[in-house]
Amino acid sequence: MSTKHVSVLVNEVAEWLNNLQNGGICVDCTVGGGGHSREILQRYQQVRLIGLDRDTNALKIAEENLKDFGKRVALFHANFAEIEDVLDSHNISDVNAIIADIGMSSFQLEDEGRGFSFEKDGPLDMRMGLNEKSAYDVINEYSTEKLADVIYEYGEERFSRRIARVIAERRPLNTTFELRDAVVSAIPLKFRRGWKKNVVRVFQAIRIEVNGELENLKKMIDSSKNKLGVEGRIAIISFHSLEDRIVKRKFLEEGFLPLTKKPVTPSTEEIMRNPRARSAKLRVAKRV
Repeated sequence: MSTKHVSVLVNEVAEWLNNLQNGGICVDCTVGGGGHSREILQRYQQVRLIGLDRDTNALKIAEENLKDFGKRVALFHANFAEIEDVLDSHNISDVNAIIADIGMSSFQLEDEGRGFSFEKDGPLDMRMGLNEKSAYDVINEYSTEKLADVIYEYGEERFSRRIARVIAERRPLNTTFELRDAVVSAIPLKFRRGWKKNVVRVFQAIRIEVNGELENLKKMIDSSKNKLGVEGRIAIISFHSLEDRIVKRKFLEEGFLPLTKKPVTPSTEEIMRNPRARSAKLRVAKRV
């Protein structure tokens, strides 16, 4: 299991959460390897941190990486949409800051048994937690029309109908390479040169469907409003336009005051160090 995941926009997140200077409680809803949490705990030494993650492997890595902070850290196996339930179960009425980095981690992408990457052959799984539905179920059991809708809506893929038809013709598909090859063969020849972008969009769409990512994001923001104290801040890092649009809209709908008029993006230097950071967008708001 790799522990080489590099968190993005770490300094920017910590700086925007400067309301923690005098202490308080910060919830990292996607603690992952603990990169953002570690920076917060080091910078604001009176802060207590609650970390959530639906991925048990991620929690093990976070536990190791944050062990130096002792009782200032409490980690829980939970989906970020369950933030309100977790805090209620521990009699925490309000918190000062909430972080969510809703991108994929390096150790998830590199795990061949998880099926998140088309560059490694593995089973069609893509589950981040204990949800029952897997990528295999979506690919092999959805109707052609429903599968096309998923690929179009969550992947914004213009060849969604063609791709869904080819997948249906080749069922059952069992591996990531089989899915990749089906997608590539469905792309018209004159557009096939850029096939990787199409495959990325399809894999993204299936992963979002399997894990209910967009609905969970909406629920997490709704719950955050209920748990943030007045002037409390929420920082969310997204990695594609569907997520960013939801964050921007929900901040306005739920009565937050956006602090970032435009999303904060990584510096050129950070992108050079970590190319996966290039699509990251950070939005920050506070409860008023």
